[in-house]
Amino acid sequence: MPVWTLGGYHIPASVARDLNKVLGIDDSPYEDLRMYWAVNNWLVDNNKLHILCRCHDWPPTNDGKPRVFFFTQFHQWYAGWKRPEVLEREEDLEVKRWLEENGAMDVQWVSLDDDYGFTRGGTRPWKCDREHVVIEYLSTEEALERSRVEREQLKESMDAWKLARAAKEREELAEYYAEKKKEVDAGSS
Repeated sequence: MPVWTLGGYHIPASVARDLNKVLGIDDSPYEDLRMYWAVNNWLVDNNKLHILCRCHDWPPTNDGKPRVFFFTQFHQWYAGWKRPEVLEREEDLEVKRWLEENGAMDVQWVSLDDDYGFTRGGTRPWKCDREHVVIEYLSTEEALERSRVEREQLKESMDAWKLARAAKEREELAEYYAEKKKEVDAGSS
């Protein structure tokens, strides 16, 4: 199974919130560990597709305060291969300067193996259309009822799709047989 080694910068979440204000990013609906959704939306909108933003407690043994990562390097390798050495390049330093020019302080370089699933969705930012995530705590009965309702809605949706698909197939078959009839009629004339 492939392993990703990443390189990039990280800053404290509080610094990232200040940076987001400067950049005009509304991160207010997000808790610190989900703030990357708003940042990645901004990165996509501003064509900064060479930067992937993620959040995580760092280092993992720290006091539990999240850091916001701006990854710029992505190296895939396999067990048994030599782990790639990921060092800062000029392209990375441009991202660091951009962060600092927009008010980010305490910008630190990091190279790490992606044991956290940072690249699970790919190595480029993608647009998240969710305004924010709402976590609901439901009783077992509420969860079962919601599941039942969702299953019914899904079944109704699938039934409607099947009916529409069957109608389309009948229409296609009618067109096919009409064309064949024309061919037969033209051949017998």
